[in-house]
Amino acid sequence: GCMNTRPAWSVLLLGALAVIALLLSPIWLDEFSPYFEEEEQQAPFPDAFYEFARETQDLYLDMYQTSSQMAIDFVAARLEELVDIQEPNLPVIDPNPSAVQQLLTGSFVTITPIRSATGSATIYRLSDGRRVLRLENLDALNGPELHVLLSAYPNPTTREELDQVPQYEIDLGPLKGNLGNQNYIIEDPAFNIDNYLQGSAVIYSARYEIVFSFAPLSAPG
Repeated sequence: GCMNTRPAWSVLLLGALAVIALLLSPIWLDEFSPYFEEEEQQAPFPDAFYEFARETQDLYLDMYQTSSQMAIDFVAARLEELVDIQEPNLPVIDPNPSAVQQLLTGSFVTITPIRSATGSATIYRLSDGRRVLRLENLDALNGPELHVLLSAYPNPTTREELDQVPQYEIDLGPLKGNLGNQNYIIEDPAFNIDNYLQGSAVIYSARYEIVFSFAPLSAPG
């Protein structure tokens, strides 16, 4: 009986080799390649994502490889409808305009195509002694839980740089909108303008501790 089993085995073996050959042929490899390339995760971004400039897409895709949740949150925030806030110019409508002082001012900068703002940041002292940070002509990329900070660091791009002078960091609260003109009253009673002569106004993702933009502050004129 042993002799008769051999032909059956060889047929099975040939059949198995044929299947393997078929699977490894280019036609089938294309079909199955998604399963072989699990490492290169495909980011689940919405269609609007692919309208971004190539460099912008690449930055988000790189981020996705490091932290998928952060990339998803960044893209979702960026694609949200922009909020335009137009608050009155407190220095201009001050009851005693001649007593208003412009203390420090600067312009926001682009750090990367996915961390960017334009517009100005100016700290005023109003006639009643209150200090206010006013953002004008703001146009900021949206991000997860953006806040407005004051820092004594001149050009912070990382949490580590902000932490060089943590004692002077003041969180003025959530960014009111991506666009427009906005006032942030500086409530901190210990606030001393001298600490910010080489400092900055910062737009910052509180959720991910990432700087979106900063405006280096200096005396006007």
